[in-house]
Amino acid sequence: MITTLVILEGVSLASGIDVPRVYWAVAVLCPLVLSTIISGRLIHQSETLNELYAELQRAHEQLKIAAQRDPMTDVLNRGAFLVQIGEMRSTGVAGWLVLIDVDHFKVINDRHGHETGDEALRQIARLLREAARAGDLIGRLGGEEFGLYLPRTTAAEAWALTERVRLHVAQSPAYVVNGRPHHVTISLGLAMERSPAESLKDILHRADMAMYRAKDEGRNRIAAAA
Repeated sequence: MITTLVILEGVSLASGIDVPRVYWAVAVLCPLVLSTIISGRLIHQSETLNELYAELQRAHEQLKIAAQRDPMTDVLNRGAFLVQIGEMRSTGVAGWLVLIDVDHFKVINDRHGHETGDEALRQIARLLREAARAGDLIGRLGGEEFGLYLPRTTAAEAWALTERVRLHVAQSPAYVVNGRPHHVTISLGLAMERSPAESLKDILHRADMAMYRAKDEGRNRIAAAA
C-alpha cells in the first residue's frame, strides 16, 4: 500500500498532473481490503487445522483405548491387563493377582445359547467393576476367565476384597431367561508375588493352580496360592 502511494505521488509531481482523489482512495482501500481478506482466510485455515489436529488426537486416544479393551465386556483385554501389571511392578508396586473362572459356564451356553452366555459375561464384568476399588485392574483373560490385580494391598485386605467380589457375583443376577433372573458363582485363585524378581508368568501359574484347587474343592470359593 505504501509503495502504491509513493508511485502515485511521484507520477503527480513529475507530470504536474493532479491525481484524482478516487485514485488515492483506490490505492489505499484495495490493498487494505485484500490484506484483510487474506488475513481472515489464513486465520480460518489455521483454526481449521487446529480443530482437525485436535480431532485426530481424540481419535488416536480412542483407538488406543479401544485396542486395550475387551470388546464384549469393556474391561481390559488379556494383553493390556498383563502389560499394566508389568508396568506397576516395574515401578516397585507390589500387589495380589486374582484369577476368576465362572462356574459351570458351559451349561449356560448349552441350555440358553451363546447370546445369553455373552450377556452373563457382560454382567459379571459389571459386577467385578462394582466390587473392585478404583485403582484395581480388571481384565478378561479369555473365555469365561477374568483377572483382578490388587496393588498396594495387605494380605487381609486382599482376602476381604476377593471375598467381596465372590459374594457380589453370587448374590446378583447374571442373566435373565423368560423373565426369570439367574445367578452364577465364581471360583477364585489368589496369589501374591514372592519377590520383585519373580516373573509374572510364575505368579499367573500359581494363581491359576489356586483357582483350579478352588474348583476341585467345590467351586464358589477362594483358594490362596502357596
